[in-house]
Amino acid sequence: MKRIFSLPIIGLFIALLLGSMLTQAQQHFTAEVKGNGTPLILIHGLTCTGEVWKETVAHYQNKYQCHILTLAGFGNTPPALTENFLEAVKNDVLAYIKTNKLKKPAIIGHSMGGFLAFWTAASAPGTFSKVIAVDGVPFMPALQMPGATTETTKLMANNILTSMGNQTREQYQAGTRMYLATMITKPEHVNEVATIGANSDIKTQAQVMYEMYTTDLRKTIAAIDCPVMLMGSWIAYKDYGFTEDVATKAYTAQVAAIPNVKVEMSNTARHFIFYDDPAWFFQKTDAFLN
Repeated sequence: MKRIFSLPIIGLFIALLLGSMLTQAQQHFTAEVKGNGTPLILIHGLTCTGEVWKETVAHYQNKYQCHILTLAGFGNTPPALTENFLEAVKNDVLAYIKTNKLKKPAIIGHSMGGFLAFWTAASAPGTFSKVIAVDGVPFMPALQMPGATTETTKLMANNILTSMGNQTREQYQAGTRMYLATMITKPEHVNEVATIGANSDIKTQAQVMYEMYTTDLRKTIAAIDCPVMLMGSWIAYKDYGFTEDVATKAYTAQVAAIPNVKVEMSNTARHFIFYDDPAWFFQKTDAFLN
């Protein structure tokens, strides 16, 4: 017997199929869209959520269509932990761009988000118009330990994975608040970020740290074919003997392989540059995006 499918049924099938594709493309993050204009993807850092970009989105949403990502297992979002979590996120970002037909988006990432921005842009030349990394680098251990390689950091990475992954909720929250106090100047912002990340999935945070200690993108980023800006902060390292000159050279070495790159160093802000010195952050970001 010949089967005849009506247009509504076919339309429903296509809608379900596309819905399935979209869910697949976003299985390692959720996305909130605000504003209109040129697409701009924002990726947060460790323990955080897209909420940390609140002021940034308010600044740009009249000119840009802001796609604010929150990774699975961060904040109150359910985890979607895999063995290669960050690579899965990177692949999902590219799928999200394709599914939503985003034309030449810019991408901004903070810390871990900067690492992901580098990796995503390097994996898909021709996709992005601009890349901005806010105190996020291709291989974090080498910033603090010159000469570090994935081989020399493997033991440390395993220790982090075990010790951090086995923390109680109370230990995790206390530790997060302690390190945030070294990365953010104002106590109110420390409290804000600590609250945002209080319920993050602990094993996801540990896995992310492990992967950032065992993944070196310094050669990979040579494939990035659009302009890149790396914002660095050095005063958080001042107590460890870093001078501005030493820090600038360390940040510059991280992105030396990128053909078109600019390094901007803040003299006043700690790791959360957009909280500590928003005027400087927006001045540099506005100029670069424009």
